[in-house]
Amino acid sequence: MTEQRETRESGQGRAGAERVEAEVAETEAKSAQAGQSAEQKEEVSVTDKRRITLDDPAVDDAAEEAAAARPSVEELQLRLKEAEAKREEAERQVRDFSERFRHAQAQLRAENDELRARLQRNFEQKLESARGDIVAGLLDVLDNLKLAVAAASSNQGKGPEFDNLLGGVRVTAQMFEAKMNSLGLTPIVSLGEVFNPEIHEAVELVASAPEQDGRVVEELQTGYKFGDRLLRPARVRVGRAGEL
Repeated sequence: MTEQRETRESGQGRAGAERVEAEVAETEAKSAQAGQSAEQKEEVSVTDKRRITLDDPAVDDAAEEAAAARPSVEELQLRLKEAEAKREEAERQVRDFSERFRHAQAQLRAENDELRARLQRNFEQKLESARGDIVAGLLDVLDNLKLAVAAASSNQGKGPEFDNLLGGVRVTAQMFEAKMNSLGLTPIVSLGEVFNPEIHEAVELVASAPEQDGRVVEELQTGYKFGDRLLRPARVRVGRAGEL
């Protein structure tokens, strides 16, 4: 038994020595790997380190060009003032154009209104003139009707048929004259009025009382006006005081 125990203890000792040797070998391997890693890190840090030489002329020239290209505060303020001046000038031109447009529009409207009013006046004047011409052409018909009534009135009493005919002609003359008056025809009042050469045509001077001197004592033919237009002067006899 003693031999067996010695043999077992001897085996355990060799196993422990082998384990220690393995641990030492493992520790050395780890140390070697750590050393290699440190060397690689040192080499990388040295390789990636970059240095700038401030005394390089190319760097100085680039810095000066960048500083020269950068505008100063005074230049920026000057540019701002120029931009504001251009904006104010543009706004002034817009206001000027707008004012000129409104003025031209108002002037054009006034000219159109004036032209329309002038055309309307011309149209009314032409219409009034044409109406006056028509009425003037019918004055002879009215005169003949009045003459027929006057001539037939002096011969009344020739029978009921004649009187009926005379009444019909008289009514026709009155209706015709009323229609002419509704169109604008106005008879000129002459009898007893002071002679006016603008509306009266003196046919004869007759002796008259002093109070009738220069006045119309008899109307031979009625004169007419159409509005302000004289269609026909009245033909009259004018009184003159004293001997003729």
